[in-house]
Amino acid sequence: MTIKVFPKLREQIWGSYRLGKIFGSDERIGEVWLLSGHPLFITEAENGLDLNEDMEKLIGKKLPRFPLLVKLISAEDWLSVQVHPNDEEARELESEPWGKTEAWYFVEKGQIAIGEDPEKIRKALEDNSWNEALKKVEIEPGNFVFLPAGTVHALGPGGLLVEVQQASDLTYRVYDWGRGRELHIEKAFKVMKKRKVEDLIEKNFKDFECEYFKIEKLREGELKGFCAIVILENGVLDNRRVLPFETFIVPKGEKAKLQAPALVMRIGKFFEQWGDKK
Repeated sequence: MTIKVFPKLREQIWGSYRLGKIFGSDERIGEVWLLSGHPLFITEAENGLDLNEDMEKLIGKKLPRFPLLVKLISAEDWLSVQVHPNDEEARELESEPWGKTEAWYFVEKGQIAIGEDPEKIRKALEDNSWNEALKKVEIEPGNFVFLPAGTVHALGPGGLLVEVQQASDLTYRVYDWGRGRELHIEKAFKVMKKRKVEDLIEKNFKDFECEYFKIEKLREGELKGFCAIVILENGVLDNRRVLPFETFIVPKGEKAKLQAPALVMRIGKFFEQWGDKK
């Protein structure tokens, strides 16, 4: 049994007219929220199911909101240089239930920038030495980038990617390429951590697991129990024809037969154990 989820489009200053056209919009769309229980955009589902209200039916637990947020992203300009808080920082700074760890699967070639050293970021804010502060890397189709909370990062123009993350919209902008939007420097430096770019990239991606989510790239198989599915190429799911970037849920206790290249996502231990700790 599969449940189709219907996307919500988010206009962004750095967004892509091409991405808008894929989903029937003439606007500059930066993000298509494929699966979300976040209050900013709650995606609707087949059969009148509500991701938040019917969460126990879908994943077998009741959480503050549906825990996974899945997006399709494409940009015509650089996104801001930004950083996200971890769980403890999100509760302390924003009274949010959790922070924002995310991952990117590149469907098409793209580019990213990583700020490996917070001290270089601090220096760049003083003397504009962003070429030294940011390490830019080209990412090939099929590659995967893990961005744990605290990683200073930016997504470059071009490319197309699926983002999987904790259901949070907490973003602290550090630098915005002169566009004049609000920055969040003080909070950003409270949460940013040192990172090495080579530790974040996985080539020829097959599967990944962290405490928040598990992701597999599959072409076929029987799926059991709760999972979210983003179709990557034409195929069949439970005897229905499916198209790229259509998104589905298999509820807890149900099964589905996949015959299409797809990303399959499940919740990690952080969410599985939610409410078990006193």
